[in-house]
Amino acid sequence: MLSGKQQRVRARILVKAYPQPSHKYEETVCVAAASEDGREMLRLYPVRYRHLSKDRQFERFDLIEMDAGRPRDDHRPESRHVDEDSIRIVGHGRDLSDAAKVRLWKPFIAPSLKALHEDNKIASRSFGIVKPDPGSMQFFHKPVRQTSEQEQALSSSLFQQNALFQDPLKPLDKPEYSFGYRFTSGGHAHTHLVHDWEVQAAYFAYRKRYGDKALNMLQQEYGERIPTRNPHFIMGTMKAHPQTFIVIGILRSGLDPADLDRQAGLF
Repeated sequence: MLSGKQQRVRARILVKAYPQPSHKYEETVCVAAASEDGREMLRLYPVRYRHLSKDRQFERFDLIEMDAGRPRDDHRPESRHVDEDSIRIVGHGRDLSDAAKVRLWKPFIAPSLKALHEDNKIASRSFGIVKPDPGSMQFFHKPVRQTSEQEQALSSSLFQQNALFQDPLKPLDKPEYSFGYRFTSGGHAHTHLVHDWEVQAAYFAYRKRYGDKALNMLQQEYGERIPTRNPHFIMGTMKAHPQTFIVIGILRSGLDPADLDRQAGLF
């Protein structure tokens, strides 16, 4: 429900979170994006991703144009209610260099997860990007049955993630595992499940290709390779839990955002 008029908005996609079941929309995907002018990080919803025509199913770093406005029932400053039928892809992320991609999200990096929580208390900031302390990331998995009640509530629809790669709205089994990271940020220890569609989709793909070696392959990718690629977590709150941050996406590159300014002449 909108509180004001819609405006034409352009934004670069940063991540698609897992699909959420919805009584009203059947299924929606929350999307994190950066406004084209680089001033705002935006939460775009409701987006019924699997209902979009193939030519409008955007990917990471694609530039999309849409009609959007501020919702009346969601007071998080970054939230935008999108007219799904207005979505158009006007630029492809594959055309951007690694440096250009990093510049998209560099302005939204918080000094630490603790600092992001403080911004949430002071200014209701509900989106941000956090860099784990170097060498601190430990990837883990655990059976869904061992996931806490709170984590299960946050992850209740992870089973639908692989639906992004299947026939529209095809029912899928629930996953066997939840995945996450233990890490430090600004010297403070944290443990978070990862709610990016990508991780579960990777597991399903590995299970199909490698069978009972799927977890080992996933550990190599997310436990060994990604921590060496300058990873950053996209952190966001949920409407029902506006002070609780979860990891909704993982950004990575061989480039360090802190080095971009002095390397600007090289790109």
